[in-house]
Amino acid sequence: MITGEWWGSLLTLIVIVVALWFAMQPRCAFVVRINQGHPKAVRGKVTAAFLDQIRETCQQHGVENGTIRGLIHGKRIALNFSRNLPSSGQQQLRNWWANWGWSAKPLRA
Repeated sequence: MITGEWWGSLLTLIVIVVALWFAMQPRCAFVVRINQGHPKAVRGKVTAAFLDQIRETCQQHGVENGTIRGLIHGKRIALNFSRNLPSSGQQQLRNWWANWGWSAKPLRA
């Protein structure tokens, strides 16, 4: 027979594992939503030049809707795309980001 103590230990372990998983997820610096081909920052701040580049890339690839996220990995921000943007368009934006993008602000101790 399984005792209540065993269930309590299992529940504690599950809570710890879930908390660690959430803590390991990259933080999001910004979110840009594309609606009818027009990008708009809905979380965080991005430059007008970046929004213009997204708009241009969407026009070139016929993208009407989608999402682009800036995920913080250490000191850098990596772009993450919804499936709506084809891989060639994703690469265009990654290339632009490598030349003109910005890094993540360091965490305060």
